[in-house]
Amino acid sequence: MNEQIAAIAAKLKPYFEQLIQEDPVSGGITVWDEELGDRASCCTIGQAACFFAMDGWLNGGDGYDIAKRLAANVEARQLPSGAFGQPFYVKKGEPQTVDIAEIGAVANGLYHVYRLTGSMDAKRSLLRAADYLLTQVAKENPGAVYKRPDAQNHDVLNGDMYAAHAWGRAYELSGNAIYLQHAERTFAHLADRFGRNNPGWWPYTEYWDGTVGMGNSVGYQATIVAFGASAVKLLPPELAGQWAHVADMAVRTILDAMKGEPNDDNEAPWWGRDWNSVWEICIAYAQYPDIPEGAAHVEDRLRAVAARLEHEGLGLFRSKVKSDDPGRSPVTTTFRKAAGFAATVSYLLLDRTDVEK
Repeated sequence: MNEQIAAIAAKLKPYFEQLIQEDPVSGGITVWDEELGDRASCCTIGQAACFFAMDGWLNGGDGYDIAKRLAANVEARQLPSGAFGQPFYVKKGEPQTVDIAEIGAVANGLYHVYRLTGSMDAKRSLLRAADYLLTQVAKENPGAVYKRPDAQNHDVLNGDMYAAHAWGRAYELSGNAIYLQHAERTFAHLADRFGRNNPGWWPYTEYWDGTVGMGNSVGYQATIVAFGASAVKLLPPELAGQWAHVADMAVRTILDAMKGEPNDDNEAPWWGRDWNSVWEICIAYAQYPDIPEGAAHVEDRLRAVAARLEHEGLGLFRSKVKSDDPGRSPVTTTFRKAAGFAATVSYLLLDRTDVEK
């Protein structure tokens, strides 16, 4: 897999380099997202920073320097609260959405940028984000976390894991026990909710009385497994063992579901039914190299992207989801999807490798 990732990185890097430009506001560098008509989101720039850090680790050159400068742009643009704005599908003239998925998706990237390059901007940004997550712990259940400040009537379980993952990485960089305490509570909460409504599954959302708000999801179940993996080593032995058992069952449920097509029973969120674009599935499967079907899926997806990248460039990440509302920003963008993939290959490599600075 390492050789595949290195080959993909070599093909992807020139496209990302073309998008880097000076930021007239901060004076540093940023990434311009043409489809947004603006600077790319903090989350996607942080993911790109991790990609360049991985490139520096693999090949030397200017990768570390670019990663540090992009991390500085992320930290400079982070909201005062510590959250990251989400600029997608926002009405023109209105503030960006605040969603902790923006933190969860980039926390690992900021962690690796700091570990590899020593970027204090990356470290500060991650710790500020972790502090923001502490303010979003649910009043109804201290193991749950509000995914959005304005959506507090239900528990989005993948959002809980985004928070736990970020707290775990923040604890590794700071030693602050409050982060670990909250990560442990959230792992315990998620372990407790697994299979409560449907054997082998976490639903996408539950109401606070435990009933299902939105049903099962291969993609978001994979997200929980994928982002849970990095923090298991931090958990008390009993909880770590419980989590290992739950995650194993969750992955096997995903494998079984993917023998068929996405439907209402296995992918209730309508927006998640293109499983080939859900890279968290690859990260989840990569935790279980002894399961042949999962390992084959990862290899096949990386091989397919490498082949298409040769001919299509970043165009292969062009979204099939089109916004029909001219008064809103795009639902997603090509760069957002490309950055998500770049983060995936970075995490697949760096999470499995001792990358001491």
